[in-house]
Amino acid sequence: MALAKGFGRSGSRCAPGPGASAGGIKTASYSQKLWRFCRNPRVREDALIEPMHEAIRQEAGRDPGTLLAVHDWSTLSFGGHGSKADRATLTHDRDRGYDLATVLMVRASDGAPIAPAVVSLEAADAVHGTRDDPHPIGMCHVDQVLGDMRYTREQQFGSTVVHVIDREADSVNHWRQWSADGHLVLVRADDRVVRHRGEKTTLAEVADRLRDENALKDTRGVRYRGRKARQFVGEAEIVLFRPGRRNVGGGKQISIPGAPLTLRLIVSEVRDLKGRLLARWLLLSNVPADLADAAAIALWYYFRWRIEGMHKLIKGAGWQLESWLQRDGHRILIKLLVAFGACASIWALERRDDAASEGFKALLMQLSGRQTKRHRAITTGGMLAGLWVMQAAVEPLARHGPDGLNSMLKSHMPLFAKTK
Repeated sequence: MALAKGFGRSGSRCAPGPGASAGGIKTASYSQKLWRFCRNPRVREDALIEPMHEAIRQEAGRDPGTLLAVHDWSTLSFGGHGSKADRATLTHDRDRGYDLATVLMVRASDGAPIAPAVVSLEAADAVHGTRDDPHPIGMCHVDQVLGDMRYTREQQFGSTVVHVIDREADSVNHWRQWSADGHLVLVRADDRVVRHRGEKTTLAEVADRLRDENALKDTRGVRYRGRKARQFVGEAEIVLFRPGRRNVGGGKQISIPGAPLTLRLIVSEVRDLKGRLLARWLLLSNVPADLADAAAIALWYYFRWRIEGMHKLIKGAGWQLESWLQRDGHRILIKLLVAFGACASIWALERRDDAASEGFKALLMQLSGRQTKRHRAITTGGMLAGLWVMQAAVEPLARHGPDGLNSMLKSHMPLFAKTK
């Protein structure tokens, strides 16, 4: 995945990216080149996201079927970075930084992450993103979703796309917008008033009725907080009939009437081996039953955690996102896209199981210096950290060679030199 090369606004190639050879600056380190790359005004976000879009298309071609577009947001805290003048206020006055919005494409067949399709970073004075029309500053998260859905559809990834969102997006008004625009959606719901079997009731009451009627079927074994458990899944048809609501400021809301909307309620319960309820999720979806049954949809929501894992990767695993020294949101976004490209490359490597790929995975883990559990010698975070080390080491090795580097160690740090 050639993410190191950006493109100028006129379409011409710009300066080499991280890890590439910069003509005439042979002593530049990988970190220096990455810094220069991020501040180069000719580097375009759409050029950096396009290789990830192509990776999604290729993966869809190899594994036709459904792709999950998982939406999520993550705050990036830079409270001690006063040089970043465009930091926004996040959760409170002293929490300063940026709001990251990402749409991660995931294989529905097995939950394997592929690559981000949409990335945006909101600063105090602008929204920097991979879309030509990023959302306005201050737009609430759920209002951002429709634009990202449309952008994802425009990329023509070659598969049916189902958008998966946590309960922050459980909104009657937005459900009507998404359905009218033709999008397939899966959202974790809060309890709300609906119609079921012609009667006004709540989602929780419908779920209780399904359980009382033994309509929740044992679908698979799972682990819940380290313990063995079973997942039970069932579904019912419900109708959203109440008006939507929108905040207009000052603690006031307005009602937005709309036509009744029929959805599938998927009830997912986790029970211990004695049948005691451990957890319950109420999921709403407009995915047709002939595309996915209730058990598949419950599994798709479980795959939503992949995006949280991605955010965790770039905040750790050698990238340490919230320690970056780039001085504004645009430069941070450019580096973020390089980091996401690295994640996509590692995920693609994880999906390969040939001997050469297994050897390269082991090499990356060795370079990372990380200790792992015996039963899990290869980890995503370890490989990503190893990739960072390899990128930094490639040019010194090419310039001095193994013997030259060992000679330096003998001269200056003999304790660490390799002996015959």
